Amino acid sequence: MSPTDDSIHDARLRELRELAQRLGHDFEDLALLDQALCHSSTGNLGRKSYERLEFFGDSILGFLVAEELYSYQPEIPEGELTDRRAQVVSRLPLALVADRLGLSSHLIGGRGLREQDRQSPRLRADLVEAVLAAIYLDGGLEAARDFVIRHALSDCEPPRGPVPRDPKSRLLHYAQVNAIGQPSYRLVRTWGPDHERNFEVAVVISAEEIAKGSGRTKQDAEKQAAARALERFQREAAGDGEPQ
Repeated sequence: MSPTDDSIHDARLRELRELAQRLGHDFEDLALLDQALCHSSTGNLGRKSYERLEFFGDSILGFLVAEELYSYQPEIPEGELTDRRAQVVSRLPLALVADRLGLSSHLIGGRGLREQDRQSPRLRADLVEAVLAAIYLDGGLEAARDFVIRHALSDCEPPRGPVPRDPKSRLLHYAQVNAIGQPSYRLVRTWGPDHERNFEVAVVISAEEIAKGSGRTKQDAEKQAAARALERFQREAAGDGEPQ
């Protein structure tokens, strides 16, 4: 079995939580992120490696990048879409994503992992795909999509075409088009018994808390926060100031 949060030592948990903030995803199960950063050379230590996650993440990445390109760039023909997708999902661009996130520094390896292996473009790209799969398994398709837009597509042109319907995706679209910084979500508090847990989440852009939302799940709270942030921006654009 994969390690649970309880079986991960405190220093590693702190390390993973700090990384999760950079990734932009608040993990329910940090063991998934831990596994995404375990090399196959740790097998003799009884740990599962990232290899299965990397296999899964490769497919998720290809789908989400194709979805974004298809949705936001409707005038581009199929051949160019294929080329643009390859520019995003190929080894070197993904390795650069891993570098920006510092993934290699969090990789756990055994004696068989050499430093030159740790720094290879292939391994660094694999880590991005494994982390993406961990985010998908922990938070679903929406969380995975946010990661891809935020990190893998961050160097692409701002999205054009139809605006997405989901509030978090709409807010990310708005932030990219207006170059105001990437939205992130911070858990403010929880309350209620385990079977009726409620969450309050704040959305932050460029170190400023823009709005808060609440819901029965963190995802619902994040959606409400994003919707309220969009309402605030719309009112400010209309000259009405912040919503009360």
